[in-house]
Amino acid sequence: MRGVTKGTRPGHLPAPSRTEEEGRVCAFEGCHTKLSVYNEGDFCWQHSDVSFPNYRGKRLRHDRA
Repeated sequence: MRGVTKGTRPGHLPAPSRTEEEGRVCAFEGCHTKLSVYNEGDFCWQHSDVSFPNYRGKRLRHDRA
């Protein structure tokens, strides 16, 4: 028995990722790391604040973190 292949019509693609201008450099004093056009922040990964995204589950209470 052969399987059936299904697809979608062209034109239903997600919007492209937002980009920033090229040639930006980390804002940390003395850091010369070139930032990606997809990095929306002002700092490279090493100098940006640590954040822990909550993709699923309950959000942690701030007084218990």
